[in-house]
Amino acid sequence: MLRPWLIAGQLWTCGVIRAEVLRGVRLPRIKSDLNDLFDAMAEVPTDAGLWRATADLAWELDRRGTILPLTDLIIAACALQVGAPVVTLDGYFSLVPGLQTRRDLP
Repeated sequence: MLRPWLIAGQLWTCGVIRAEVLRGVRLPRIKSDLNDLFDAMAEVPTDAGLWRATADLAWELDRRGTILPLTDLIIAACALQVGAPVVTLDGYFSLVPGLQTRRDLP
């Protein structure tokens, strides 16, 4: 199901997503398979520029009274950096200006 998007380089991830997903996996085999999937995805580098963008986004949202978890802010900054939508059921992401969200893959 994900193969066409992987081949086209249209699936992005970042270290925070990998850590959040893998921490909840119980079976080593599934963890290994998911690591392989993450390794096949394009990864947004979490460099100093991304951390600045995350801090700016947090500051902007905080001033509006919208306090989001740091992990969600990092994921949003990553998606904004590469112009990718976030596939999520988490309503927090809809509060981020300019961020596209999806509930599922097309």
